[in-house]
Amino acid sequence: MTTHFDLDFPKKPQTAPYYCYKHRRICQPTKTAFQFLRRYGLDTIKRIEQFAILRTHATVNVIHGDSRTVNPDPIHGVITSPPYVGLIDYHEQHRYAYELLGIEDKSAEEIGPASKGVSIKAKKDYQELIVQVFQNALNYMPKGGRMIVVAGDKHELYPEIAAKCDVHEEAVIKRHVNRRTGMRANEFYESVFIWEKK
Repeated sequence: MTTHFDLDFPKKPQTAPYYCYKHRRICQPTKTAFQFLRRYGLDTIKRIEQFAILRTHATVNVIHGDSRTVNPDPIHGVITSPPYVGLIDYHEQHRYAYELLGIEDKSAEEIGPASKGVSIKAKKDYQELIVQVFQNALNYMPKGGRMIVVAGDKHELYPEIAAKCDVHEEAVIKRHVNRRTGMRANEFYESVFIWEKK
C-alpha cells in the first residue's frame, strides 16, 4: 500500500493507481504481499541449496551485543557498513524482525540514529562511538589486519575517525549507489575505506 518510488519513508497508504516516477508509467499499489513472499521464499530455497554445495565446517558465531565492548575472539579482519549519521533509525526500520524473533530492543544504544539528527554535537558523538567500535575490533586483530568500512561520508567524518584509530589508510574507493528501492533526487555515493592495522 505504498508507491514503488517511496518505499523508504512512506507517509500514507497508496490506495489508487498513481504515476510512478521509478517506472515512468501508471502503477497499481500492491495490496497483498503473498506474491512477494512466494518469490522471496523460492529464491531463499534456491540460495540455500547453492550454499549447501559450498558449505564448509567453519565455525560461525553470531553475537547480539554492543560492538564497543563485545569480545569477538581473535579476528583477521573486519568488513562493515556502520550506520550513516542521522540517516535512519535502524531499530525502528527493523522493528518487525526484533518482534518476530523476540530480540531485545536496544534502540537507546543505537549509534547515529536519524532521531538525533546531524548537528555538530550529533556528528561528534557519532565519531566518538564509532571510534570505540573500531578500536575494540582492532584490539582483536593482528598487525597488518584489514578493516574495510563502507560508509556514506558526506559529512567527511571518517578521516578523523581513521586518525583516532591510528590505522594506515591503504585506499578510499568512491562507489556510486544507483540501485536503491526508493527514489531520491540527489546523487548518492559511498566511500569504501581500506585500512590496515599498524
